[in-house]
Amino acid sequence: MSDDVDRTGVLTGGGPEPDPSLPPRVLSDRYLLEERIAIGGMATVWRAHDEKLARTVAVKLLHKHLSNDRDFRERFRREAVAAAKLAHPGIVGIYDTGRDGDWVYLVMEFVQGVTMREVMVQYGCLEPGLAASIGMRVAFALDFAHERALVHRDVKPANILLGQEGAVKVADFGIVKVEHTRSELTRTGMVLGTAAYVAPEQVEDGTVDGRADQYSLGCVLYEALSGQQPFSAVSTVAIAAQRLDHEPLPLRSLRADVPRELDDVVMHALARDPEARHPNCRAFAEALEPWARDDEVLTQATQMLVRGESLPEADESPYLSQPINSRSFLRSEGRWLASVLALVVLSALLTAVGVATGVFEIRGVPSLTATSNDEASAPAVTPQELKIAGLSTLDPDGSPPTENDDLLSDLVDADPETRWRTNTYSSADYGNLKEGLGIVIDLGETAQLTALTLETPSPGISYDIRVADEALADPEAWRTVGEVRGSVSRPVMTFENERIDTQYLMIWIIAPLVQYDRGWSAAFSEVSIEGIRS
Repeated sequence: MSDDVDRTGVLTGGGPEPDPSLPPRVLSDRYLLEERIAIGGMATVWRAHDEKLARTVAVKLLHKHLSNDRDFRERFRREAVAAAKLAHPGIVGIYDTGRDGDWVYLVMEFVQGVTMREVMVQYGCLEPGLAASIGMRVAFALDFAHERALVHRDVKPANILLGQEGAVKVADFGIVKVEHTRSELTRTGMVLGTAAYVAPEQVEDGTVDGRADQYSLGCVLYEALSGQQPFSAVSTVAIAAQRLDHEPLPLRSLRADVPRELDDVVMHALARDPEARHPNCRAFAEALEPWARDDEVLTQATQMLVRGESLPEADESPYLSQPINSRSFLRSEGRWLASVLALVVLSALLTAVGVATGVFEIRGVPSLTATSNDEASAPAVTPQELKIAGLSTLDPDGSPPTENDDLLSDLVDADPETRWRTNTYSSADYGNLKEGLGIVIDLGETAQLTALTLETPSPGISYDIRVADEALADPEAWRTVGEVRGSVSRPVMTFENERIDTQYLMIWIIAPLVQYDRGWSAAFSEVSIEGIRS
């Protein structure tokens, strides 16, 4: 029997000397604690029975070091009272707050379901319409709170609940604002909880308003759509600090089927300057609305997520295969289409005027741009799969400086059942033996890269894509052109924003590794590179 179960056994009762580290079985002669369902940096959450009103509730018990702080208790009480006034279907309701001896607690609505964090761990990423549906409902709920001068400050997947009846709810209003009255990045527990989603102004301890929640929700949607967080580093403080002078990669560089304008909407929310974001969370929600699925479809999807069922393939599911509605399509593709149509109309108009005035005769359709005869006759170059001339590993901290080179041929054998893998390590940080490990790809000659696809049987691993003019021994001397953090099974990286001409690529695998094949490791089964030969 585990230690957790033993301690709960003391709670239920029979020992003459109750464990002082455990709460009483019944709080304030009213709330019967039935099952501990979560433990966090600030509190423990229990499913409980309200014996007065005969209903199931969630009771959040603050940890002792917070409960014993008198000033904190009073601030917590005031914030809980304010949050209890947030009567909105998208916000977990707060029913009561109280104290029983040394225990300070909050009584909340009990939501039978799963958190977004659990969904992301199981599914990796979500179909764009489903992610937009959840994000839109969360944004509307946040805007409701912001209009009442209450900022959440800790929007993250663990605080977004999906109920078995299709509800999408934001949890933990009334607890986070009090906690954030202290410096956020000097308190380890808070950094661990928020580093991946915290807004730049929170990192700098600046003025925080509802736009900070918008940024955090943007981080959640980025992860839900791409399968990885916007920023990654070796420490939580470094992750939080990265957003002060870096922009995350565009979503479409990580997942090509995300509509252009949906990419723009999410990246707009992730602007470093709060003034450059959507004006408020309502505007963010309205910008997501064209891609959101209707309530019936969302309910069907959330019910499947709550039950842990596999989502159907795209051509079998109404919320995966449903085409983007016309409003979404026009917003997503209409701008460039309108420009092309305008040029065609202008060209036709100029032709008609020229013919009518005798300036020129019709000898063919006029070109929209001036080109030489050679250019006009040259066919368009289409990217194609590039042949890989050589594969090797780069382990600058290893002896020998290679790792499992005999398995590299499995990356190009067109058999997804075979794979190259790292050694197995005692911990996720390579057993503290090395900074990373590289797979060097030689294309044989210089080519312009357009896309790279890696299939992995160990989703969750993180790596950089680096390039160089020659196979360099120092991984830091290579130029990073892409990053994947917490990969899904088949991430596709496209190179649209920058022309990259190279002969050598390196997949630089960084910590943390994942639990795979009886230890901490990383594996790839297939690699495919598309481009244009020079």
